[in-house]
Amino acid sequence: MEGKLERKYTFLKNKYNTLLLPTFFMVMSEKVAAVIDIIIIGFLIGSQQLSIINIASPLTYYTGIFYILFGQGGNLLALRAQSELNHEKMNFYFTLSVIGICIFSILYILIIFLFVDNILMMYNCPKEIFNISKEYLLILIFYYPLNCFIVVVSYFVRSDGFPKMPFYAILIANVINVILDIVFLKVFDWGITATALSTVIGYLIGAIYISQYIFIKKGSFKIISLAKYKIKNILYSLKDIILNTPEVIGKIFFALKISLLTYLSSTYWGVAGLIAFLIYDNSETVVYIFLSGIMKTMSPIVTVLHKEMDFEAVHYIIVVSMKQVLLISFPVSVLFFVYPEILLAIFNVSNPYYAEVVILAIRLTAFSLVGRCMSYLLASYAQAIEENKISSIITFLEEFLFLFASALILTRLIGGIGIWISILVAECLPVLVYVILTLRLQKSNKDIINRIFMIQNSKLITWTYNRNDVGKLDKYLDEESSKILIQVENLFKENAIIISNSINDICNDIFEHIDIDDIDLTIRLMDEKLYIVFTNEGKLYNPFSNDNLMQSNNIKALSQLNCEFDYDEILGFNKTYLIYEN
Repeated sequence: MEGKLERKYTFLKNKYNTLLLPTFFMVMSEKVAAVIDIIIIGFLIGSQQLSIINIASPLTYYTGIFYILFGQGGNLLALRAQSELNHEKMNFYFTLSVIGICIFSILYILIIFLFVDNILMMYNCPKEIFNISKEYLLILIFYYPLNCFIVVVSYFVRSDGFPKMPFYAILIANVINVILDIVFLKVFDWGITATALSTVIGYLIGAIYISQYIFIKKGSFKIISLAKYKIKNILYSLKDIILNTPEVIGKIFFALKISLLTYLSSTYWGVAGLIAFLIYDNSETVVYIFLSGIMKTMSPIVTVLHKEMDFEAVHYIIVVSMKQVLLISFPVSVLFFVYPEILLAIFNVSNPYYAEVVILAIRLTAFSLVGRCMSYLLASYAQAIEENKISSIITFLEEFLFLFASALILTRLIGGIGIWISILVAECLPVLVYVILTLRLQKSNKDIINRIFMIQNSKLITWTYNRNDVGKLDKYLDEESSKILIQVENLFKENAIIISNSINDICNDIFEHIDIDDIDLTIRLMDEKLYIVFTNEGKLYNPFSNDNLMQSNNIKALSQLNCEFDYDEILGFNKTYLIYEN
């Protein structure tokens, strides 16, 4: 007996892995190289010099505000425009993002240059490293606009089906950075400031490499002239980017959090505290690689699927993402708690007092890693499904309220140890808040069928259409899908047969021109409008460009009715649309 027609999720799994692996490699090449950079400095010129790097780290984190705003925010709006088949709007957001990041990051380094002394005093920089920290920072500031440019363009390049290009850009930048570090420190003996210069040179070459997408590659996103747009329209669009990027609030609070923790570490523990905080921050590199890769992969896929109201696919992606995050973060937390001495050896911390402070910090913050990963993932997911209020609340609590309140109170009560305990509190409590918020949403909206993931009911039929399934449109569907199909037949009456036959014709045409076995088919009924989407991962092919198909009896009949045909490439998929309004 033949089984029911079901969705295999093969395309989603393949696309997820296709985007995930290069994203892992891109983040890995950036973070691992950054850690190697720190390890090289620690071994070649001493672990005390690491405190200079940590003093500059809050300013590096502030740049995340800009590249998340224009990278993730601009990319999500561009993808939504692409899902709506509005290519002019899509390219407008791409252009605005690239130009915007260049302007904002240049203004940022100008401010640092003018107020560098005030900034170092604000972080209570120890006197013994003040002057060298200033020299280091005044060179490092030229790295900020280069890194921002690479990251922003990478968001668009990845979602346009070129996931390897961002990986190569970051890899090139960091490999050159590490090589020059060794040359400058070992061969020329130039000191810590030379490591800032090597970073700038590496990222300059990386930025040149990724610029080929704009000037050479024939991608979906294109730079257009903004001259025809009024200043008011551009400002409104910037406002839309900000409102649709609640994660930027998290980046602002995260940078403020790093600033506060840097100040407290320096104030209560001195150089030892700065080293401990730097090692804590970099000890999460392995998990951060996976977390960042998973988030950057999950977010654009969920954004597109949610916009298309394909909620079953949304559920599939977020469940896979959560399992992967937990599988990585929990074992690493256990390892750090039991064996923090591993990090002492890696970062060459030999001073007994420094080692004591580092071990204390790592043990107390070990399990904050699991909470941090889950809250980041859930906030990113909420943003992708346009639950911006929940995303903003989670990031506000984690990155600001819980951390600032607990850090300031606990350090007053128990001294420097309160810094590390406050991190644990701030990273874990937001997950509980997320669950409470989604339970409240469940009570106020009966259409939500999954409490944690806020997924709504929709009149949607979805399954994987195999070559052998042609002619089985109304057979072997589950009970709910069969009911929806009956509604379609009752609503569109005799035209339902034409629609059914047209689906078979389109699938046959795709199978004939592309060497694939499966097509994901979704049929959604909204009011009196029918949306049919054909998705495949084969070579690019638009069936509506085929005159033989367009002249077939069924398609000609649909053309004479109130029916729209469209095609687009989204996330590297062929997306064929048939939209019929009764």
